[in-house]
Amino acid sequence: MRRIGILAYVERKGIGPIIQNFVQLAHDQDIELILEEPLRKVCVCSGVTFRPAAELAGHSDILVAMGGDGTILRAAKLVASSHKPILGVNLGRLGFLAGAAPEELRESLGRLKRGEYQLEERMALEARIGNNSVFALNEFVIEKAVLARLVQVKTWISDTPFSSFFGNGIIVSTPTGSTSYSLSAGGPILHPDLRAFIVTPICAHSLSLRPAVIPGNQSITVQVIAEHSDIMVTADGQIVSPIQPEEPVHIRQADHTTRLINLQGLSFYQLLRRKLDWSLDRRELQES
Repeated sequence: MRRIGILAYVERKGIGPIIQNFVQLAHDQDIELILEEPLRKVCVCSGVTFRPAAELAGHSDILVAMGGDGTILRAAKLVASSHKPILGVNLGRLGFLAGAAPEELRESLGRLKRGEYQLEERMALEARIGNNSVFALNEFVIEKAVLARLVQVKTWISDTPFSSFFGNGIIVSTPTGSTSYSLSAGGPILHPDLRAFIVTPICAHSLSLRPAVIPGNQSITVQVIAEHSDIMVTADGQIVSPIQPEEPVHIRQADHTTRLINLQGLSFYQLLRRKLDWSLDRRELQES
């Protein structure tokens, strides 16, 4: 590992000193850095290369995403075809996908250079909307716009009719995304090693409809029936495009996994307890 690409939101408060510290630490270990072009505004260090974000994966061995989970999801899209590994450095609130903390940068670089880390292969999704193909690591969401009325959502699993309901929309999530929007909408938590979809209705006007887990080797088609055209498709929280009523969205497992670097060695179950207070018993806190 000789070259690291750096991805970060240039407007994030305090990002300048963090980037410059990382650059100095990398130089001390003879590691070449390629920074996302906008970071030129906050990095006055010499000996670094700046490139557009779309070119980082092609010129790096590893991509380091500095920020919250949103920055890591953006990095996942950039490396989708190259299969380059991603290290998330958590500068956000939760950082569920991050594998390192900013105060651990010196140690993290040393371990990266020596290859002392775990690689986690995460299932991703691909959606076909018209003639366009779209990538997502966490989830696709098909839903009505903010002020629009309820819509009817129909789904098919591998061409077999599966569900039809009225509500706000639907989430199709990966196991990695099971701790994100799907969780907030009542979906189950899946271990990221699994290869499966979660289909989670959003505010379904029904007493019987529940989230479902579908094998990853099957495909999902979603169609929205509405009297208006205020229907949106988002991928990992970013708007992809509006769709027309009855326009199908075809979702399947992506051809390539996303590789996340785990430097801390924490298991998924440890992350659940640490980040999401999984199985936290307030009586234990009071007793201790």
